[in-house]
Amino acid sequence: MATTIDARLHGGGSPATGEPAELTIVGSHIEVRAAGQVHTIQFDEIRVREVGLNRAGIELSWDAPEGTRALQVLDAAAVHSLRDNAAFVSLPQFSVLRIQQKRHAFGRSVGWTLLGALVFLPVLALLLFLWQSERIAHAAAERISLTDEVALGDRAFKQMRDSLELEDGGPAFDAAQSLGERLTRGSKYHYRIHVARSDVVNAFALPGGIIVINAGLIDATHRPEELAGVLAHEIQHVERRHSLVAMIKNMGLRGLWLLVTGDVGGGVFGSAVLELTSLNFSRDAEAEADARGFATLVAVGIDPSGMPDFFHTLARQDGASPPPFLSTHPASAEREQKLRMSIKELGQRRFQALDYGSWPPK
Repeated sequence: MATTIDARLHGGGSPATGEPAELTIVGSHIEVRAAGQVHTIQFDEIRVREVGLNRAGIELSWDAPEGTRALQVLDAAAVHSLRDNAAFVSLPQFSVLRIQQKRHAFGRSVGWTLLGALVFLPVLALLLFLWQSERIAHAAAERISLTDEVALGDRAFKQMRDSLELEDGGPAFDAAQSLGERLTRGSKYHYRIHVARSDVVNAFALPGGIIVINAGLIDATHRPEELAGVLAHEIQHVERRHSLVAMIKNMGLRGLWLLVTGDVGGGVFGSAVLELTSLNFSRDAEAEADARGFATLVAVGIDPSGMPDFFHTLARQDGASPPPFLSTHPASAEREQKLRMSIKELGQRRFQALDYGSWPPK
């Protein structure tokens, strides 16, 4: 009996964040069901690689008439199910993947540092003691100027622009712009906040000050303070360069070298952009974006309770699998509780309610 595996389909006409899909391995081919369509791909047309945080996921990609398509399996149980499929593990590509996995495991040890030392001598003195990927990415980000960071964000947005249907006006767009201007006043970045016509509850930040909020997320808010909380959180991912660090980590050591030398290759960069909107930020990065976003809301006179209120709303939504916004921005009970405690510490401070007319805006 064929096993159906949950995945996300990217490329072609899919949104920048991908779309839900089902993968079934049938004989000598796979079937991918997404948006009411079935795509059939022969095994010999498939490329296989690791993706996601710590390369815990698997991506199957192939060339289609509409361009390169990529099917990402990121859920641990789904990845395990795929690896247990006899037809899949018999693929020559899977043998190559297993060799890569052994190399990556070695690369995450001290031996990974020694191997990198043979290739990256110009940055070895700076990074010798920073062999962990998180610290290496932060060190690389420090070497990138603000101008280059903005250029990276612009290039990333250009690559995903065709898959986004953006709203250039209307109440939702105007509200996002107004809140964004209030929350970014005095920033070194020139922010560009976009609203995408998508029912998916999601938001993401690109390096250099580009933020995309889906209309579905705005529709899920109950008051403008909740949207302000989301924006404050995403803005801090930019301000603290979390998005830049995430891109560097995703590009790996080859990407690190290219960024340090200023020679960013299209293939490596394109792969990073493909996964940028589905990356998990580290626990520390999320906590920092929460705390600094909260402080910004208070500083500009916006009720910060909108931030934990919206996280709580999303956590309870549908009761099934969490929306993409929660999958990539985990609003754990611990994080929500910490925000509630910060509100209590404000004491009797009162905030004037934001007034944008009826909400959510239409």
